[in-house]
Amino acid sequence: MVRRGMVAVAVALAAGGCGTSTEDVISVQNLEHGVADALRKANTPPDELRCKGPVTAQIAELTTCTMTADGVDYHVEVVVTSIKDGQASYEIELKRTTS
Repeated sequence: MVRRGMVAVAVALAAGGCGTSTEDVISVQNLEHGVADALRKANTPPDELRCKGPVTAQIAELTTCTMTADGVDYHVEVVVTSIKDGQASYEIELKRTTS
């Protein structure tokens, strides 16, 4: 059963994502890994997961992912909720896509 509420996750940050920026970012790899781990813990393991990124590590930053689990497609919203000691915490919300 897919949990349609929010799931909290924390992932490590990397300094200086692209170009000359010195902002901390969440890499696509870290984001996908953290989202997949959280979904597994919520008993909704993804069969396939793809996230947009990298994501700037600042509160209220939003990105999206697409996920397939048990043959059902989902739109996944990821919102950064806090940054502390090199870790970004974020919440995940699943929305089943209509076909």
